[in-house]
Amino acid sequence: MGTEVSADDLPVISGRIPDDLKGAYMRNGPNPRFEPVSYTYPLEGDGMVHAVWFDNGRARYRNRFVRTASFEIEDRAKHTVFGGLMDPTPADPAGLGSAGPDKQSAFIGVMHHGGHLLALGEVEPAWELSPDLETLGPWTGETDRPLDLGAHNRVHPVTGDLFGLAYDLASPTVTIHHLDQTGRWKRSFPVALAAPSMIHDFILTERHLVLMIGPAVFDMAAAARGESFLQWRPELGTRIGVMDLDGGNPRWIETGACFVFHFANGFERGNEIVIDYVRHQALRLGYSGGRHAPPRLHRLLLHPAAGTLNDASLFDGAVEFPRIDDRRVARPSRHVYVPTLTESLKLVNPASATFNCLLKVDTETSRITRHDFGNRVAGEAVFIPGGAADDTGWLATFLYDPETGTSDLALLDAARIEEAPVAVIRMPQRVPQGLHGAWVPG
Repeated sequence: MGTEVSADDLPVISGRIPDDLKGAYMRNGPNPRFEPVSYTYPLEGDGMVHAVWFDNGRARYRNRFVRTASFEIEDRAKHTVFGGLMDPTPADPAGLGSAGPDKQSAFIGVMHHGGHLLALGEVEPAWELSPDLETLGPWTGETDRPLDLGAHNRVHPVTGDLFGLAYDLASPTVTIHHLDQTGRWKRSFPVALAAPSMIHDFILTERHLVLMIGPAVFDMAAAARGESFLQWRPELGTRIGVMDLDGGNPRWIETGACFVFHFANGFERGNEIVIDYVRHQALRLGYSGGRHAPPRLHRLLLHPAAGTLNDASLFDGAVEFPRIDDRRVARPSRHVYVPTLTESLKLVNPASATFNCLLKVDTETSRITRHDFGNRVAGEAVFIPGGAADDTGWLATFLYDPETGTSDLALLDAARIEEAPVAVIRMPQRVPQGLHGAWVPG
């Protein structure tokens, strides 16, 4: 559950906020508004954006639900109306009215592009927010209807144009959207797949789009038999598609079955494409245990002309939510910042995607430095630029202390993450585990 609050002049419990830090760190995540029928973290919930604004060495906090059409239905009803991922039957069919049974939540990410602040879900309309997080409505990209976007979208480093994707649950197609630097829609085009597939993220380089299609397949017939709608079919393997930015000249490379939720970055180097990503041996809700290896940070070298690839692990421990300096998207990047889990976290049976240690991986030297937060839960770290280099700046992440029930925002020096935080700022309420964030400068 979540409470919307606003708080000025947050207490700094250690260190100090840099005077030249000006902007907002924002993070989205699934916070159920009412007691759900079922709740599978982190794959469902109501979107809630938590934000901390910095100016002149001070910080203020505000959080707000993303008031999608589905949220408004349940808010008027004052109870859960929609079903859950593991129990999709609506809790209150009469309360749906003319709405379909699928809930729109926009709980995965938050993005700022062309002056638009957007909350993002898996494949649903993006919802535009005001600078103070009030929901303005579904985003259209200046078209005549809401624009479906996936959870991850990437900005071209030369043109400033935005590329996003939306997969289809019923047909073997994924649609690529191309919008200009102001957020105005330019064109969309389909890419044919072998089967209806889940595609959570993709890669953009200066000249190419890269899709990595794991065998996570939507199967209507299986759902009709009472089985899972989303099926893992490892016998199909993984297909990697490389195409021009307009969808032309597609080339496909086949490899063994794996699944990717998140890419750190991809870029061109001579005739090859370098991709840093988190590789899952199989699609599953948990990130540890069972017969599968944990998700690991990998580097993939693609040779599209030859149709070959080379893949190697960069770190053998369990990781997720990799980030880089966003100014390096689609261009060579050296450092990847990614959380992992250590034995210093004392939680019993923690939820999936629970971490307490931040790694800085130097992909040129293979050197790994870390900051272990001990018995505190940490999430994805967002890079805040403070200079030209991709480790000159700060890393922002929320922390949760399970012993005291308090939450803090930690700022680390990206050049020396192993050192004590530059600042630790106490939040006015618990900030639950969430997903993806962004830095909005100024």
